[in-house]
Amino acid sequence: MPGLRTFLIRSLPLSQGNPLAENQSSVNSSVAASSTWRHWFWLLLPTAAILLAGVWVWRSGRSQRYFRQAQAALDRHDLAAAESELDRYLEDRPNDAAGLFLAARTSRRLGHYSQAEEYLVRCQQIGGVTESTHLEWDLFRIQQGDLGEAHLRLRRIITPQHPDAPFVLEALARGYLNSDRLMDAMEACNLWITQQPDHPWPWLWRGDIYERLANYDQALADYQRALEIAPKNKDVRLSLGGLYTRGRQPGPAAEQFEYVLTQFPDNREALLGLAGCQIEQGQPAKASPLLERVMASDPSNGQALTLLGKVALEQRDPTGAEKWLKQAIQQVPDDYEPLHQLILALRAQGKDAEADRLAPRLEAMRLDIDRLDQLIRSMAREPENASLRHQAGVIALRLGRQTDGVRWLQSALRCPGDHHDSHAALAAYFAEHDDPRAEDHRRLAQTP
Repeated sequence: MPGLRTFLIRSLPLSQGNPLAENQSSVNSSVAASSTWRHWFWLLLPTAAILLAGVWVWRSGRSQRYFRQAQAALDRHDLAAAESELDRYLEDRPNDAAGLFLAARTSRRLGHYSQAEEYLVRCQQIGGVTESTHLEWDLFRIQQGDLGEAHLRLRRIITPQHPDAPFVLEALARGYLNSDRLMDAMEACNLWITQQPDHPWPWLWRGDIYERLANYDQALADYQRALEIAPKNKDVRLSLGGLYTRGRQPGPAAEQFEYVLTQFPDNREALLGLAGCQIEQGQPAKASPLLERVMASDPSNGQALTLLGKVALEQRDPTGAEKWLKQAIQQVPDDYEPLHQLILALRAQGKDAEADRLAPRLEAMRLDIDRLDQLIRSMAREPENASLRHQAGVIALRLGRQTDGVRWLQSALRCPGDHHDSHAALAAYFAEHDDPRAEDHRRLAQTP
């Protein structure tokens, strides 16, 4: 009965442990605790939401900062910095198609082809195949020298008003340079300069073309214009220093190399260039520490060994020079300069018989170098002449310029004409280096 139950509950002393009262107390505690948690939940929910929103805003702001910094780097033609900022941006926004496309284009322009390909594939997976991605695949192939018919098609359809015209001209210039089509490369640079007269690269690359064609005055003018536009550009400084060195102007050359070393203390090309200038200026003692820095990281560097030999000769130590120069020849057996210096060192010691034995080899190398220079200029005028490319490839391999030699022989195969001799030359080279491509070229050389 309810009345009796209530009475019994009230009658039980607390000290005796009233189970019904304890149960009620537990219920009340649970309700109070639940109420407290609800209270804190509703109290903290807005705070958590604000924190999450703040994190989102912070990450979004950071991503946009990375993207803006990448754009700023591209505006100042610093592709390496742009690539780094875009990599950071894509860590936050891995599925942003526009970011992936820009990263792909930047990596491609840097020559980082595997990374460019990965970004471009992901871009198409997310955003689909577009006119822009199709163009980028064309530029990807053209820049590496795989011209096909794409370069002619792009020259027809990409007008000066096209927003991507500068990128197309840049890729064409690179592709033509890689294919030794120097006049086509110069035309691309000329058009590029009309589009972007304050961009240093077309001036730099056109200067390189003029230098290859032995037009040193025009090369100097273009390098100097590139330097006016981009006074901090390492490649411009190194090219200008190299041209001054070729012209036997060690003072102006040294200034360029010294500037590079203030920005890049371990740049090997600048270290070797400055050492050569100091030797030319009669300061071999200053050259030695620079060469030691190169040798510390690259003890088999043929140019460093050659310059150490020249230092020894300048210091009237022909015996020491002989040691360094023989090591250099072991590393670069078909390089003209160490052989020339070795003959001087041998004659300085009275070893005329040994020097006489080397002299015909030196003369043959000199003739090869002169002939190769003539062929390069002829190829610029006749880019489709397979015979010229074959001859250049054979001579380059004989001089130890293996990359150039293989490239010229392979380019000869893409020209009209008889390719049996080029296949045979490639077969011999690849067989010597245990390259499996030797068998294919051997078979093609024997095919009627």
